[in-house]
Amino acid sequence: MQSGTAVLRRVFGWMRAVLLILGVIGLAAVFVVCGPCAAQTDKLRPVKKRVSAKYPELARRSNIVGIVRLQVVVTPNGRVKSSDPIGGNPVLVEAAMEAVKHWEFEPAKEETTEVVQITFGP
Repeated sequence: MQSGTAVLRRVFGWMRAVLLILGVIGLAAVFVVCGPCAAQTDKLRPVKKRVSAKYPELARRSNIVGIVRLQVVVTPNGRVKSSDPIGGNPVLVEAAMEAVKHWEFEPAKEETTEVVQITFGP
């Protein structure tokens, strides 16, 4: 018969092994999913005209800072057709979307989808 401590040690050993395996699987999944993301960054259309986002007053008073990521659809002539938030504080998203509306990208042969980041800080 084993003591309570020995049983706990054995259980925790198994738990560590399972967590290690799950961690390796999770890390592999990140590389598989984000591999194309990194490649997409390389073909980002250059921005010709970038309008700065206005830092929202509520965010300023509340000391909210951060990065907003937007998925932006750009027409062949470089105008922003639409934008959708894919990350960031909701207090900052509207200001980021308003600024990106006025951006202009280099012309291209076809409509493209770009991911842009806007950083907000004091």
